[in-house]
Order: sequence, then structure tokens, then C-alpha cells
Amino acid sequence: MSYKQKLTRKAAFGAGLFCLFLPAAALAGAYLLSAHGSGTIGVERAVMASAGYGRGNCGHCHEMHASLTGDEPAPAGGAASPYALFAGSLDPAVKPYLETSNFCFYCHNSTGSAQQVTNRDYSATFGGGGLATGPQSIIAAFNQASYHNLGDIKTFVNNSSAYLWFSDSSNPCDGCHNPHLAKRNWVSIPANSAISKPSSHFSLWGEASPQLMSSYSYEAPYLTWQSTYVSAYREPDGGSITDGSKTPDYVGFCTDCHSSTNTIWSTTLNRNLRVINWAVGGEKHGGLARDSNPANFREPYDTAASSKSNFVFSCLDCHEPHGSSNIMLLRRRVNGAELSGAISTVNALGPLCSRCHSGGMESIHHLVANAPYPNPVQCTSCHGGQPSSNPVPCGNCHFHGSNDSWLLTKGKTPTYRKTF
Repeated sequence: MSYKQKLTRKAAFGAGLFCLFLPAAALAGAYLLSAHGSGTIGVERAVMASAGYGRGNCGHCHEMHASLTGDEPAPAGGAASPYALFAGSLDPAVKPYLETSNFCFYCHNSTGSAQQVTNRDYSATFGGGGLATGPQSIIAAFNQASYHNLGDIKTFVNNSSAYLWFSDSSNPCDGCHNPHLAKRNWVSIPANSAISKPSSHFSLWGEASPQLMSSYSYEAPYLTWQSTYVSAYREPDGGSITDGSKTPDYVGFCTDCHSSTNTIWSTTLNRNLRVINWAVGGEKHGGLARDSNPANFREPYDTAASSKSNFVFSCLDCHEPHGSSNIMLLRRRVNGAELSGAISTVNALGPLCSRCHSGGMESIHHLVANAPYPNPVQCTSCHGGQPSSNPVPCGNCHFHGSNDSWLLTKGKTPTYRKTF
């Protein structure tokens, strides 16, 4: 389908869908169950509440007549916005984001002028991190070292024929969330999903099987670190469920965009994102069968390896969905503990890898039974010096879709084993 054809279909499609953004829509029943429509925790703009609008009322976000007792209610934008919202969706497209950058930031902001909403990152909410640490709002999460670039999201989703519901005036946050369906999901996982796949915008994702990580050979990481295997203290709620039946299928969700076929441009990185193949035969942390004799696993994976032939990780086992103080949206807390240090370059991934792998980099590469390079004879031929003083940069080999073909530049024969 050409881009012109998509625009034509969008115009017809959008005309029939506009009512879904208005209070009289058939979606109203589901909206009342959502976080925004709830009568107890829902949207509540102060100026509208003072005029008698109940919590969760559509008027807290939508302004049918753009006035209240003759004046435009705060926050005043001075002009009509798409879908009769009280503000626009995205300007500018890159950080630093301000409240006025995105409609959602008027509330999902600890100092929001419409409503103040606390939203902690995944490391705190489901990873066991302290509630006072890390970002306390969505806008704060986006304004960290790495972030999901909202402008890039809008460009990609809007230009894809797979997402006909999305238009030029749509909010990029809607790419992953349907504001009329999303629930508050910090408790009772997975019964309260906040996410909708871009290709299935009008339904929630991850509330029941098979849209759960239990559809894979999954082992939930620790929420609180234990040096010996225990089933309790697991993500996402600190309980004893280990198979992912409380965790949404983030693999299916994220690969709706981050697949092995989609080309996604990153303004932040100034290149296309690496393709991701989490299917059988793809990457090691995905569906590709793991190497034999996994002697360098830390718990809970070391013990679980005796009963599970493979592990398929959730994308959010390692990544934050909105933003991170580390590069590449890498979580600040993984498998039950904080990383030993910040990660500012792909050549220093040790603090991340060591949360699930033990023995140190030398052991993993040279000493364990299934080591890829078991008989290093001349350290300098690859390292350029002693390994302790001049190691091979992690980023040479370890990234999505990678192997050790970097060794060709050193005149060495690679193993071509997957390295991620």
C-alpha cells in the first residue's frame, strides 16, 4: 500500500472513528473501567472540578465548546486542538520535553498544571527499586539520558500502513496506550493493563493468556535479590509466580514495531535502529536455543536451567519503556538489585550483564565449559594489551542481532555464535 493510499484510507477510517474520542461513544463502558474514566482515581482538572464536573468526566480532557462561563478554562491554549482536547499533542519532537510539548504531560507530570500524577519507572514499580528513587513522573522519565523519542514514534506509526487509526493529529503516546482503555497497573498484574498494541489500538494487551510471558519459556527475574534459588520475591509483584503468568507479553507488544522487518529511524542515534528477532532461531535472549552447560548463570536462572531448556526474556527485563538514566533505555535495576554503575556507552555493559551472568568477563569468554574462546594463547592478538588493562569493548560484539564477526577485523576466525 502506498503512502497516498494509506492517507486516503485514513481519511475514511478516521471519519468513522472520530466519535470514539467523544463522550457519547460506545466505548463509554470500557472508559469507566479505565484509569482516566474512574470515578475514584480518574482525570480531574481543577478548573473543571470547581465547576461541578465529576472525576473521570470527559470534560476534564475534552472541551466541547472551548469555554466555561464565557472563558477558556485553564490551561488556556488560545486555539482549538485536535479531538477537542484542551491542548495539542507534540511540539517539539525531541527532549527536553516541557509540559506544553505533549498533551499527556499536563497531568503525567509531578508539577502538572491540569493534574499531578505520580508515575514511577519500571525499575521501581515492578523491579523492586525504592519508590523515592528514579523519575517520579512520565515527563521526568522521558527527560533522562535515553528515551523513546516521541517525534520518531509519531513519524513511524503515522507512515506505516499497519496502523490506519493513527493520523497526523494523533498523540504519539497513543502508539502504545489507548487513553480510553488504559488502566492503572501498579497492582494486580495482569488484570489492569495500561498498554494497547499499535496494530490493535482498540483493545488492551496483556491481561490474559496467551498475551502473557507464560506463553514462552520464561523465568521471572528477582524483584529482591536472593543468592540461592527461591520462588518468592519475583517480578512483577514480589510473589512466587515464576512463569510469567503475571507479566504481559512484552515481546509480542514491543515487536509490533521493533521487529526483524520494520525500519525505524532514530533521531537520537542518527541511524536506523537495529532489527530484533526474538523468534525461534533469532537471538539468544529470545527464542534461539541457548548454549549448552550454562555455567555462568546467576540465580534464578542457574537453578531454573535444570528444568527449562531455554529462556525467553521479556523486553522489560532489561529495558525501561519511557526513558532511562542509562543508554539504550537500559533499566537501572535488573534481577533484584541496582546496577553496579551507570552505563553511558555500549562498550561498558558489564554492570548490566553481571546481573544475570557470573564469573566475570574473562570467565565467560575463556574459562567456562562452553566458552567461545577456550584457549587464548596470545592475549595481545585480540586485546591489544593485557585483558585487565585493555579489554575488547563489549559493543564490538554484543547488540541486537550480533555475533563475533568483529574478529575478522583482527584477522581472526569468528565463531559466528550469536552474542546477544
